[in-house]
Order: sequence, then C-alpha cells, then structure tokens
Amino acid sequence: MLKYICIAIVVIFGEVMAKAAFPTPRLASTCTKTVVRRDIATLSQAEQERFIRVVREMHRRGWMDGFGSMHDHISHQIHGNDQFFAWHRRFLRHFESLMQEIDPDAVLPYWNWGTYWQNPYSDPVLSSSLFGGNGRPSDNCVMEGAEARWGRNYPTRNCLTRKFRYGASTGSFWPMRAVRDVMKTSKTHAQFRSRIENGAHGIVHLGLGGDFETMWAPVDVLFFLHHAMIDKIWAEWQSRDPQRFQNVDGYDSAHQAVTADSMMPFYDEDVGTTLSTNGPGYCYVYDDVPGPPASFRKSKALMALNMTANITETNTGMEQEQQRLPALPIESPSAEQEQNSNQEDASATAGTSSGDTEQAAVQFFVNGHDPDEASVKMVNFAPPSPMDSAWLKQRNYDVGEAARMQKLVDDVVAKINLERKQGTGASTR
Repeated sequence: MLKYICIAIVVIFGEVMAKAAFPTPRLASTCTKTVVRRDIATLSQAEQERFIRVVREMHRRGWMDGFGSMHDHISHQIHGNDQFFAWHRRFLRHFESLMQEIDPDAVLPYWNWGTYWQNPYSDPVLSSSLFGGNGRPSDNCVMEGAEARWGRNYPTRNCLTRKFRYGASTGSFWPMRAVRDVMKTSKTHAQFRSRIENGAHGIVHLGLGGDFETMWAPVDVLFFLHHAMIDKIWAEWQSRDPQRFQNVDGYDSAHQAVTADSMMPFYDEDVGTTLSTNGPGYCYVYDDVPGPPASFRKSKALMALNMTANITETNTGMEQEQQRLPALPIESPSAEQEQNSNQEDASATAGTSSGDTEQAAVQFFVNGHDPDEASVKMVNFAPPSPMDSAWLKQRNYDVGEAARMQKLVDDVVAKINLERKQGTGASTR
C-alpha cells in the first residue's frame, strides 16, 4: 500500500514541477485557420532556416529542458499504454504553440525517416545542413547542425548527446511499407498503438541513442520531428475509418479503460479533444493525409478546453523583437544527398517502374571495377535489428509485441529484396 502512495506522491510532484518549468498556453476554442504540417525535407531552404531560428530561440529560453522534464516525470503514464497517441499529439501541439509565441506563422514539420530507412545516417535531416547526426566519440556531444554544441540542464547539466546504436550507424529503421501493413491489419486503437509504439517508433529512439533513447528525449528537437511522423501515421490510420475520429479503446497505466472521456496526464483535458487534428485548439492537417471532419466532437472539445485547469492563457501581446530573429546561414545539401533524394523521388513517381531505380541506388562496385565491366552486385536491404529486451522493459515497452513486430518487418524487408531481385518494381517506402 505504501508503495502505491509513494508512487502517487511522485506523480503529483512531477506534474507540479513540470507545470512550473515553462509556459503552457491554453488551446484556442476555435480554428481561425488550418495549417499544413509538411515533411521537413520538402521545405524550402528559407522555411528550414525559419524553423531552426525558432527552435534555437526556444532552446535559449530554456523551454527544451521544460519539455524534457515534463515528459520524463510522467513517462510511465504515457508509454506502454493507450494514452500514448493522444498524449503525444497534445504534447506536439504544446510545442507548436510555443513556437508560435516566437513566430506566429511557425508550423511544426515532420521527419519522414521512412525515406532513408535502410541507411538513416545518410538522411539529410541528420546532416550538418539540418539537425546533425552522431555525437563525437569522446563524449557523444552533438557538434554539427542546428543543435551543434547545445547544452541542456535536465536531468543534469551536460551537452545534448546522441550515440548511434552501432557506432557510426543507427541501423535500419522501418520502411513505410511495413508501417502500412500494420495499418491494414490493425482493427482497434489499442492494437495499432501497441504495434507502432513497440515497432517503428521505438527503433528510431534506439537507433539515435544518447539523450534520444531516454525519457528526457524532448530536449532534442528531433524528438518532435520524429513524433510528428508518428502522429501523422496515427492520422493516416484514423482517416481509413470515420469511427476512429470518435472512439479509442485500450487501457491506461493504472489499467483503467481508455475512452474519449479519459483525462490526459498533466493537461487535464480529455482524450476526445485530440481525435481530430483540425478540431478546436489543434487546427492542422498533414500534407498527404486526408483531413478529418472539422466539426467532429466540436461541442465536447470546446467544453473540455473551456474547463481546462492549471493552464495559462497564450500571450497575445508578443514583443516585436521576437519576430526579428537573426538570419541563420544553412549549408546546401551535398551533391550526394541531392542524388539520394532524387533517386527516392524517382522511385515514387507515378507511372514509373521503381524496380530499376531502386536497383541502381543499391548497386556497389565489386573489386573496384567500373559498372561497364558488367561486374556489379546487388546488396540486400537489411531489416532493423531486434530491440534489446532489457532496453524495452526499462522504457515500459511490450517485449512480446516488439518481437511480433520484428517478425513483421523482417518479412516485409525480405519481400522487398525478393521483388527487387525479380525486377517486379517493389516499393520500399
């Protein structure tokens, strides 16, 4: 009994401390406009620069530490159970709303890690042009990109760290083909949440390592780009059945049923307010996902938002200096990155056989010979390696579900490799 009383005290204290750490703007009761969240790789250089200026200002104000602290303090309530999708959607909107206090037109992009799933370390998002890659060997500090030499004050004073899973490599992530197989076979919210959380979601955290594989991972901006991708995946699954904009199921960390009326930790808002991305307070859609009905659950969402406690009003009187952030030079993508991006785009072009493009992208020279010498070998794509069971348990993930998802992604990658060999134009995305 004493154990559970202590846990309750820790949870309450954690939420109080998190709420005191940084501002939490109240969600708007209506949408004056609906914004479009886009793949960060498709943004113009000016748009990328603008986003980086905003998140650097958020870091300067200490808000990244606040997000890391909040997420860490209530981590067991929002992982390994069916609050996962809804709570993180609200968390992303919190982040985006603070972005908009600095720049009213700012929009959170997502990181489509499915584009470079077979070699994520070559992804432009992890290059010095955007958010940098691995930490340096001596101390794992991120030394390049938008977050170069960033410090953090939570949970201790240190640099921002990443430590790739295999030294110089993250290992493979999930291809979108595997993600969409999960979409097709998952009939309930609880099924879909468990499969995504313990599969495509977890492998990215483990692959990047360092702070990114901890529960204070939100100190890294990449956390929000990754989770925007996870949110987009949920939105796409929802779009396949209108009932998914109305109902959720499953259980929370206390083994109580999760419904649209269940309250979300920290925010004290019900899960139902999150079910429509373009509903009151959220007001966004994704660039390639059908938007949900704008009027869905409007009255309930309004009621819940108007009754929210412990939330401060958004500051509408922003200082003009916030909008005069200094220009930030950004390196242009390297020729190799441009080529990789073009190959990915070509393989996804309608009416084009992607098989030839994919084969060309993964052919390697044998013994240093030129391809004209007809001495070229195709190398199979590798699936992500299994996640360690101890790592999974420490983060409240489901070891059995992770094993089932490993089997699924192994089978999908094996099919991709077979179809490539057969020249049938398999999609790797």
